[in-house]
Amino acid sequence: GEEGEEGDDSGLLPLEECEKLLAKGEAAVPEDWQALAKLGGGLRQSVLTKYLALLKGGGALSFLVAKFPVLRDRLIEDDRFLFKVFTEVLIDSGCATFAEVKKRGDVFWDEFEFYLSDLVVGIFLDVALVTLLAPTCAAGAAGVVAKVGKTKGLGRAANALLRFQKSLPSAVFEKSIKGVRVYTPKQRAIAFLYKGFEYAAVGFACGLVGQSMANTAMIAKRAYSKSKRAEAARGSQEASMAALGDGGSDLQEVMEEVPVPPLFRTALVWALFMGVSSNTRYQVVFGLERLVEGTVLAQKVPMIANVATVAIRFANNIYGGEQFIDMARWAGVQ
Repeated sequence: GEEGEEGDDSGLLPLEECEKLLAKGEAAVPEDWQALAKLGGGLRQSVLTKYLALLKGGGALSFLVAKFPVLRDRLIEDDRFLFKVFTEVLIDSGCATFAEVKKRGDVFWDEFEFYLSDLVVGIFLDVALVTLLAPTCAAGAAGVVAKVGKTKGLGRAANALLRFQKSLPSAVFEKSIKGVRVYTPKQRAIAFLYKGFEYAAVGFACGLVGQSMANTAMIAKRAYSKSKRAEAARGSQEASMAALGDGGSDLQEVMEEVPVPPLFRTALVWALFMGVSSNTRYQVVFGLERLVEGTVLAQKVPMIANVATVAIRFANNIYGGEQFIDMARWAGVQ
């Protein structure tokens, strides 16, 4: 919808005033915000106030907010951002374990390498899933995008991509803010497709890393088993005969071992899963969370929004975890 908060440019402070405001908290205006202020005539006082509050909080969070704009801009816009990230990681790790044990059954330990690689990759993906859809604060004037790098060649392409990204909502159901960013149905549809490409790219990269880890572990495990059998065979004649007696069983076990999954095909499965399934499901999750957060009850009792986040993401992860295993087996990579 086009409804949203009021946020015209009347709240902009000139760069000099911004520096004075932050100086009270012994802070400086971030370099990227300085560029926005010069291009658009100033920065939003409400954003600066929230930024200063985060810095005054102290501890590791203040340090991270000051150093990493990707965290700073999301926490200013949504103070529950980190809660959502940690909730996603904890729930997904638990649900992934439950789903893997349920699906693999008696062969769970035989296929443990798959589970471990899925878990490690899953943690990185959880952070990406939440971060890519999380809205960022609008620090400067409406429609102003700071340039990055040079304005020729790759620099020009990077700036064009940045402007394109800033013209779209971070998620299909991100709220419009009157006078700052108002999204049309067309922009929301394009955002859905674009996020699908982003998710697919992250999935492909993590799939390569995760499956490389799993394949390496599988090969090392099999090499160790073969080494132990060879060592037993070099013992006394009795030990050798015993080893040969078990050889048929061992050989059969080796032959029945799950083949090492193809690396690139597995990465492609991750890309497909992230780009289609995860993108769709997490857009819905974002929308449901926004719906709950917008209720009068949740605004009066913030714990309600937190409980809703846990419930929504728990249900989503149960479904998504089982769906990935089905897709991976359908593609023949597990």
